[in-house]
Amino acid sequence: MKYTALILISTLMIMSAVPVCAAAGQSTTEARITRFITEIYANGNDVRVKLNSIPEQFREKVKVKNVNFAKVPDANGDGVCAVEIESAPGKVRTLQVPFKVFTKRQLFMLKQAGQKGDIISKKDIYVRETYMNGKGTDYPPSEEDVVGKALKRDVPANTVVTGQMLESRVVVKRGDIVTIIAESNRLVVQAKGRTVEKGSIGETIRVKNISSGKELMAKVINSSTVKVEF
Repeated sequence: MKYTALILISTLMIMSAVPVCAAAGQSTTEARITRFITEIYANGNDVRVKLNSIPEQFREKVKVKNVNFAKVPDANGDGVCAVEIESAPGKVRTLQVPFKVFTKRQLFMLKQAGQKGDIISKKDIYVRETYMNGKGTDYPPSEEDVVGKALKRDVPANTVVTGQMLESRVVVKRGDIVTIIAESNRLVVQAKGRTVEKGSIGETIRVKNISSGKELMAKVINSSTVKVEF
């Protein structure tokens, strides 16, 4: 496990160090292509572009007639630009330039080693910014998606937090006595209930009304309250 974590951290450090979009050393044409690609993103400052294959013609001064997408960036950030250049007076040639887009992401890291079942608090994590290709859907997008969650397994310090290692904290267990709240625009009713299954905050679970014996579906609000939603 430690070996895997070290590999992942090393990979992220390498990605952060790679100048995927270095203005210095770029030709005017390369810079124009890069600007064209970043303009489709809402925040171009959080995007880096790597041109995978640069035609020799771009090393010299060429007249660019038009830049367009032959393939828009996909979920992995891969795309192709079609660049029309004037190859000779009155003659236009189209060159294809494959590229990869990297977007800035915040990764949440554990300061200390954690054990299965530990609840993560704000003080347990720190943030590292890096550029990644693809959507990175396995990485929690915000602090709220990490804090308050429980670890599914033991993890070493300085581990990158992923969704696969987290689970919602169980706040009510099966058989717990809770307050059932049912409300409408004009009426609020409360009753005592017994949980039929365990649940985390925000989850909908089965609860039995102690007085009526009727089983209801209710959302867990906290460790002592559930709410019936109409």
